[in-house]
Amino acid sequence: MKTLAVMNEKGGVGKTSLVAHAGWYLAERFRTLVIDLDQQANLTATLGAHLGRVDSVELFVQVTRVPDVGRLTVTRSTRDLLGVEGVDRTCIATFRDSLAAMAADYDVCVIDTPPALTNRTFGALLAADAVLAPIGINDYSIQGVAELLRAIKGVARHYRRPEPLFLGLLPSIFDRKSRRERQLFESLAGQAGRLLFPGLLAKRDAYARAASDREPVWAMTGSAAREASLEIRGVLATVAVRLELGR
Repeated sequence: MKTLAVMNEKGGVGKTSLVAHAGWYLAERFRTLVIDLDQQANLTATLGAHLGRVDSVELFVQVTRVPDVGRLTVTRSTRDLLGVEGVDRTCIATFRDSLAAMAADYDVCVIDTPPALTNRTFGALLAADAVLAPIGINDYSIQGVAELLRAIKGVARHYRRPEPLFLGLLPSIFDRKSRRERQLFESLAGQAGRLLFPGLLAKRDAYARAASDREPVWAMTGSAAREASLEIRGVLATVAVRLELGR
């Protein structure tokens, strides 16, 4: 099983929409597990048709396997996840061990993390084979990148494991009509070009509609949905290749 952690310290960067679409997309070809670690539970609501019989918090309490409910299985976010932050950090290794116990059960796992560096985030980093960081094209979102990269290195060093593959910074909710955002994107490309993911997700109403309708943009009609579908499927196809998910 290959594990992808999707994370950013700042909320509102399209992280949950990306994870939901990753779940839908990967389940077309692979046995896919999606873990919702964000107590806001937006992903749990969007992918509610695919909920398994295990809450996400259980993966931190003891080594737990998640029985599949089909090609796509989702662990439920609950407010109990907040309690993970007040317990001993052995829960981080327990989460890793829970995923390791499911290595033969699924082909790929995608983890939606909370917008903060917490025990849940560190557990995701410890279990991850790769990390993808969607970012908004604004000053405050970009400022958090260095802290995220330090966290990736710090967890790997502390637990004496190889660093997960960093797939890159994925510009998300990018408003092409905004002159300021275009300038910020050019500045980001100049400063951190080697860290940028080869693709981006524009600011589109179709993504918000997909979340509220609980279906991927490629299941929707209209030219706007078709454009969004081509865009996000292109991003996810690159992710699948980088994760070496081939058949």
